[in-house]
Amino acid sequence: MKLSNFFLLWIFGFFLLLSFDLFVEAFVFEWLDWNGTNKNDWFFALWWGFVVVWALYGFLKFYFIRTESDLD
Repeated sequence: MKLSNFFLLWIFGFFLLLSFDLFVEAFVFEWLDWNGTNKNDWFFALWWGFVVVWALYGFLKFYFIRTESDLD
């Protein structure tokens, strides 16, 4: 995979995670009356976990694609 294509897909993943979070905060938590309570803490812990995993995956993949292209 080309480095530029991977980078675009990786950034798109961050926007997808952000839009999912905004949707859940704006609609789902309002519907459940969870805004301003401790009931939604599990969601934010999981969401930040996904963000960190996505970032680490991207950095590692970026590094391997870059070193692989340097060997050619």
